Amino acid sequence: TEPFDYPLERLEVVDITAANFHEHRTQIMDVGTEHYGSLTQRAPTTRRNGGQRLLQLPCDMLEATMSNARAIGVALRDVVSGRFVAYPLGSALEDHDEEGVASDPCFGDNNTFYLHATAARQSMQNHLAVENLLLDVIRIRVLTAGFEYISALIEERVQQTGPQWLQQARVIQAVDNYLRSGIRFVYLQLSSEKRQGPRVTIAADTAQ
Repeated sequence: TEPFDYPLERLEVVDITAANFHEHRTQIMDVGTEHYGSLTQRAPTTRRNGGQRLLQLPCDMLEATMSNARAIGVALRDVVSGRFVAYPLGSALEDHDEEGVASDPCFGDNNTFYLHATAARQSMQNHLAVENLLLDVIRIRVLTAGFEYISALIEERVQQTGPQWLQQARVIQAVDNYLRSGIRFVYLQLSSEKRQGPRVTIAADTAQ
């Protein structure tokens, strides 16, 4: 795919819910396929051991996450083409059992949002700017919903290139070669003192 630039002013926020997930599932999986396909190219070992398939969560699993009571999901959609270019979603920490969750210091307190999945089209020339906007949007949604903390198991690269609040998050655990993918992941937690920050100025599309 030829690199393409999606100006941030052309992106709108679409709220993903249990009610409309089925409507958007094809676009969500398309974004994920492109994202994790790019990971395969960056880490050749995934070609040999199936790491790409392991890293890309099945659609049914994402839909199950969105069915949880406190689930939050958003997508960024290009207003010109109508294409989704990125998404994150998750729900309360206690809904999940990924590596690191059980040892999370907030597990059982019911005050932490777990970022279960996030992906962005890597063919975008400005994919880092889009990823950072995406992370800022989901963070505002999460904190507005009343969660006190955010935890995530994500590519170390995403933390290193992410917004300042993400770079400053506490790394609880590092996982080399996560799921035999050849990629280093980190389990991190955004602590309460890092909650305050500038608001994201992007209009939300409330149409389902």
